[in-house]
Amino acid sequence: MEKKSTLANIFFNSFGTIFYYGCQWLTTILIVRLTGFEDKGIYDLAMTFTAAFGILAMYNTRQYQVSDVTGEYSDQTYIRSRLTAMVIAFAICFAGVVLNGYSLYKSAVILLYMLHKCGEAWIDVYHGIDQKHGRMDYVCYSYLMRAILMLVSFCGVLYLTENLIFAVGSMTFATFAAAYVYDKRIAERFMEKVSGVDKEALKKLMLAMLPLVVVAVTNNLSISLPKYFLERYYDDAALGYYSSVATPSLIVQVGAQTIFIPLITPLADRLKENDKRGFVDILKKVSIVCFVLSVLALIGSALFGEWFLVLMFQEEIRPYVYLFVPVIISTLLISVNASLFPVCTVLREIKGQLAVGICGVLASLAASVFFVKKYSMDGVVIALLITLAVQIIIEVYCVYRKMIKWKET
Repeated sequence: MEKKSTLANIFFNSFGTIFYYGCQWLTTILIVRLTGFEDKGIYDLAMTFTAAFGILAMYNTRQYQVSDVTGEYSDQTYIRSRLTAMVIAFAICFAGVVLNGYSLYKSAVILLYMLHKCGEAWIDVYHGIDQKHGRMDYVCYSYLMRAILMLVSFCGVLYLTENLIFAVGSMTFATFAAAYVYDKRIAERFMEKVSGVDKEALKKLMLAMLPLVVVAVTNNLSISLPKYFLERYYDDAALGYYSSVATPSLIVQVGAQTIFIPLITPLADRLKENDKRGFVDILKKVSIVCFVLSVLALIGSALFGEWFLVLMFQEEIRPYVYLFVPVIISTLLISVNASLFPVCTVLREIKGQLAVGICGVLASLAASVFFVKKYSMDGVVIALLITLAVQIIIEVYCVYRKMIKWKET
């Protein structure tokens, strides 16, 4: 099948991803209308608690997979590595839930949501196959279908039962059904016919990816820790209010990140061809686009943030709307951090990324323990800004160092 152009792939990926996460954000609004801020706090706790484990389930192979232009590993090897990572991630998440001593209700919601994240991880490896063959239109269709299924299953069941366990469980079932019926079958059109999986290749891939997995998990953990401590120091309602203010920023974050994802393969191609100028040109163009979108996002949030939040969550949210612009700023920095991460992956800057992850977790832990405990929701924003500043400085230095050392022939 004929490949789509890079511009078309950017459009398809951006549209599908923004629509999907926009619908996910919509569920966090509707849950307030259906059952209130306490249930929203539990739902947000499930999202926060499983974030790092969801990254572990992904095993960070997507960027490596689509930049594997030489075919070092087979598609089946990437799929098997993802399934292995999903099992490990769920087991560790289960242990974490037990150690935290959550109630049975909270535990069930968290673990079911973790299964949902595993379903997303399974789908993602098939999306990597689609992307590698230049057909991100199929990725877009998957996002659109799953977004609608998510809204119908989650909100419909929550409305009928007023029970988060049933709602998250139905959403999880819909995710796995979509993966099997659509994503798996589409990707199989592009896959080479092989019998079985080379166990040595699987082991080699898992070990090769381990440093990047550690980086991805610690990177995500550093962003999740402030909200985790907010729930521990205060309560579910506090996390629910903060997340209500923060959830619209998800669209901004996803929008900025999805512009970059389809460019991983062209960047890998420039690196393979030793085309430093082409590599840098791509980075410059994307940086300009992201800067313009960031300015527009800040202006829009300053002008319409309070009106929008009150419209969505009613007067009960008004005391917390002052957080919206600072949250948008932290979100834009998260997007910068997330965009620099795959650049470092393409450049195979592993040691630098380890420094990013470890320093980020240490900074987040120290800032969260002090600022979140003392300043509550304000402390979450402060902790995030400190953490992201540390991470971005290290990432920029790593990319700059690689560019200086890159000698074209």
